[in-house]
Amino acid sequence: MPADDNARRAEILETLVELYLRLNGYFCIRNYLQHRVSGFGLETESDVLAVRMPYQEEILEDGRRQPNDPALILSGQGEMVDCVIGEVKEPSVEFNRPLRRADGPQLIVAALRMFGVFPADAFKDGGEAHGIATDLHRQITGNAWSDFPRSHDAESKVSVRVFAPETAKHAGERKHCDLQSVLDFTRSRMRPGEPCAVYRDSAVPSASPWRGCTRRIVETLDDSHSREEVGMRLEDFVKRVLSG
Repeated sequence: MPADDNARRAEILETLVELYLRLNGYFCIRNYLQHRVSGFGLETESDVLAVRMPYQEEILEDGRRQPNDPALILSGQGEMVDCVIGEVKEPSVEFNRPLRRADGPQLIVAALRMFGVFPADAFKDGGEAHGIATDLHRQITGNAWSDFPRSHDAESKVSVRVFAPETAKHAGERKHCDLQSVLDFTRSRMRPGEPCAVYRDSAVPSASPWRGCTRRIVETLDDSHSREEVGMRLEDFVKRVLSG
């Protein structure tokens, strides 16, 4: 695959994950960059930072509740804020190398500060946020994860998730969000007329409320539904968005 197509494929998958998180009640920052003070380049980047409030619900005017994906929403959330540091990866279930280095906890701390749910004192040595970053770093540098790596204090829960295909290296040893399942859920929720009204008038395609790569994704899903296709495989989905 040409380099430009590889970059566009990565953008499509990251945008799909952002849309999936939005549909599940998360507020997202995609492609979060951690800048250096000196030298060249970045400290690191995260494909997505997302936060979900404990009482989140999306209720339509007719009283129907939009469903969330139980595979994504962590059990036992209670009244805690759920903060997600996410990576969209091919071909391996892993985090960026800077996060896995010995100084990785400092980079996790920088991401935690962006969520704004921990007071300044929590980031000092021995503080709750400092301990969470250290705990997450220990988990993501392990050889296997039987569950999503996560840590929490009394009020906030922080998890790190990798979104990857089932064919990815380490997929069997490291708990992750399968991109095919992400697509299946998103496609179901974006079905025209069920449970939402149609997003745009097919006679006036320029009136679509969606923008950029998200718009191409939504139009590809709309086209799939209009053809009454039973399902859509991830590879076919990416090819159709690329050709749009």
